[in-house]
Amino acid sequence: MVEPKPTPRPRRSAKPKAGSEAGSATPARKDELKTAGWRVTEAGAAVAAFLLSLSIFLLGTFQSIRGAEIVLLPPQYVYLYRDAPKPETGVLVLAVEAGMINTARADYGDVAIQVYAELAGTTAETARFPYDASVEPVTLPHEDGQWIECPVDARCVEAAGSVPIQAGQMSLRIIERRPELLSVPGGSANSAWLGFAFGHCRGESDACGEFQSFEDALQKLRDAPELAFRVTLDFHSDGRKTIFCAFEKNDAASRQRYLDFLEKRGWATLRCRQELRS
Repeated sequence: MVEPKPTPRPRRSAKPKAGSEAGSATPARKDELKTAGWRVTEAGAAVAAFLLSLSIFLLGTFQSIRGAEIVLLPPQYVYLYRDAPKPETGVLVLAVEAGMINTARADYGDVAIQVYAELAGTTAETARFPYDASVEPVTLPHEDGQWIECPVDARCVEAAGSVPIQAGQMSLRIIERRPELLSVPGGSANSAWLGFAFGHCRGESDACGEFQSFEDALQKLRDAPELAFRVTLDFHSDGRKTIFCAFEKNDAASRQRYLDFLEKRGWATLRCRQELRS
């Protein structure tokens, strides 16, 4: 009797070696992987471009809605002086430098349509003084018989007080022109000296009567609770903005000395109180 032969066990196929043709991706597979990677990269770039264009569009839309954005710089000092068209008459004039910045884009300029000053502590309806001249203050030592040449398009004023000025003392001369258009293009800055004559008062007749002459206005400043002024600019697009200047010394004695100097010399520089900012 013939014995049956044992069934042979199946042999395990050898594992392909690393780097062999069987274990590596085929060229077609490599192309598929590269194509998928490029598609992911392109999709990410498309999303980024879309978000960028959307942000630019939203920013432009916000700017078109917001329009101009004016920032006023507080003045460091102002001038008070006596303007006497006739020797026997005189009015008090306030000269303020208005620094203006428009932080909007170049497409969004703005212009001030109304500008006026007022004594702090009062309302504009009581007594306000419209912007009526563009001024250029010039301070220099006084010399008898010497006078700066006045431009043909200007009116020149030499401030004079109750006491004649002596040679060598500082004098104030004002080059005064008609009011200029206070325009601030987008993305730019502008600065202008504004003159406000207290004799050109708008408001209640009784209140305005207290500022008609230099002496009356000076007495009003002596009686005021604080020596401070507010200048208001109404812009066509950005609305109402204000500049505030208060005498840096609050005590009554310092204010009295300042106003006495203003009366004797006919002009004085008022340094504005600066608020500390963090």
